[in-house]
Amino acid sequence: MANAATSSRINTRIDPVIKKKAQEQLAQHGLTMSEFMRVVVTTVANNGLPQYYGFPNKQVARSLTEVAEDLAGTTELKSATNKQELEQLLNE
Repeated sequence: MANAATSSRINTRIDPVIKKKAQEQLAQHGLTMSEFMRVVVTTVANNGLPQYYGFPNKQVARSLTEVAEDLAGTTELKSATNKQELEQLLNE
């Protein structure tokens, strides 16, 4: 790791509640926010982002479209009223 004299600083604004929650989660793993950000930025620099970072896969996109169409009233999602019907729908 570069020392303070040769490293760059990154500043960002974030909701204080989110920051506190993130710090609590990171602390459970023995990390500070700075350490975690170094790991993330270094990983992106060395490996890039995953190919579909931020984009849902086809199955998730299809599911989101189905829900949107149901909410818009253009199609109706199948529903189940009991466990057997639900299992049948899940196995389709």
